[in-house]
Amino acid sequence: MAEALIFHYREQRAFLNRCNPLSKILSILAILILLARAPFTLTLALLIPLILLAITQRLPLYRYGKELRFFLVMTALIGITEYLATRLLLPSITACLRFLAIILSGMLLSDSTAPDDLARSLGSVLDKLPFVDGWAVASSIELTLSMIPLIFDVTEQVTTARKARREKNRHPIRNITATAASIFSLLLDRAEELTWALEARAFNPSRKRRTLPYTKDDLYLAIVVILGVPAICFLLPIGPSFFSFA
Repeated sequence: MAEALIFHYREQRAFLNRCNPLSKILSILAILILLARAPFTLTLALLIPLILLAITQRLPLYRYGKELRFFLVMTALIGITEYLATRLLLPSITACLRFLAIILSGMLLSDSTAPDDLARSLGSVLDKLPFVDGWAVASSIELTLSMIPLIFDVTEQVTTARKARREKNRHPIRNITATAASIFSLLLDRAEELTWALEARAFNPSRKRRTLPYTKDDLYLAIVVILGVPAICFLLPIGPSFFSFA
């Protein structure tokens, strides 16, 4: 089975796909704020719902291949550095779980949310702020998010082309430099093509767009977050360090 590229939107009828992007962002922010200083038990309790959402979303984790292995290596490095700094095993595992929760949250959001839908939801809210061109800000966020999967696409294309040419790795530094230069050059070409496409369509970042409605799925998500997160914090021992930000 062919590998899938991480942080790409997939159109489907899953629960998260039916939710409004603003509801998903607020829910993820509520979880990530708690994760910032959460102990092991709370981190594990917050990670479990994300795993269940990944199952219902049918994330093709086994198809993400190299990108997922990269994040697993980063997780291991975080755990090792935390252990070397504290000489404590539990905080090291907690740091790894926090990082995995953050990555999984980003995967869920990108897998279920199109950049255009996100801009349409954020623009209507940001435009109500005084002295802020909400739609222009939302368009900037949309273009930025569109570039993230493009980076993975270009990297995969360059590495595949180098393998097809059977380029040898006798000089690792020279090989890394050549690969990075190829990726950067191709990214500039893709960015230029995107600029031409936007100009051809007379793209106006400040143009108002049709906003997305809220559905009963947003209500279900809000109920779960509003009731579930405080319930987890109440039932689990958090400890005084969670409330200390000094």
